[in-house]
Amino acid sequence: MSPVRRTWLEYFAKELIAWREFRGTTQEQLAKAITFSPSLVAMVETCQRTPKPEFIERCDEALQTGGALMRLYKELVSRESMPDYLDRWRSVEEQATVINTFQLEVVPGLLQTPDYARVVLQTGLPTATHEEIEVKVAARMERQAPLMGERPPMFVAILDEGVIRRVMGGGSVMHEQLMHLIKLCERPHIVVQVVPAEVGAYAGVGGPFTLATLDGDEAAYLDTTLRGHVVENPEEVAVIKYRWESLRAEALPRPASLQLMREVADQWTP
Repeated sequence: MSPVRRTWLEYFAKELIAWREFRGTTQEQLAKAITFSPSLVAMVETCQRTPKPEFIERCDEALQTGGALMRLYKELVSRESMPDYLDRWRSVEEQATVINTFQLEVVPGLLQTPDYARVVLQTGLPTATHEEIEVKVAARMERQAPLMGERPPMFVAILDEGVIRRVMGGGSVMHEQLMHLIKLCERPHIVVQVVPAEVGAYAGVGGPFTLATLDGDEAAYLDTTLRGHVVENPEEVAVIKYRWESLRAEALPRPASLQLMREVADQWTP
């Protein structure tokens, strides 16, 4: 067992034990209530077995935690092997007042539907188990919460036309995803624009990036094949901002972008 996995398992086990003892329940009583064996409960609490989502959901119900154990599990697993740079960017993202992103291949994670996100994750993590993928899908959906909150950031996404035409998971998945984008754009703080194919070569061919503004400062995130890179040097951020302005000049206006998305969505209508 790797040290990283050991750490999150120990943390989760301690929380499970704390909730069980708070409810005055023995391992045997909990096992009976969730219809799992007492030995499995004991092994989870001693970090000898990794709990599966069904086990955790039943523990939440039996111990009346209000879903606390499942929320903890999703958070721990989503972060257990998260590189420092990605953890840093997630912190920036959560505090940002403005987020501008350009995507060349896929819909931005903050705007993805569960089914679309599942395809993206399965493609990028071909050896992951079904349970691991589902936990990551849930974590991605939770990351979208600030965008739908009371004080959401201004979010502007520029997409290459290939993003809305590339089939990810089949026609029904694409139709749902595009209609989701159109629905999100009804919110005044969310804007999606498309760079049409006829533009040809443009600044976006250099790859995707995201710019964020928080507390008067600006940072950028560049995603590469090997790793992501958080950029905070003002001079380097300025270069990326210049690319962003160039992209906005090439993108269709908001109404025309929405119309194009509707036309493509209609092609995938079940």
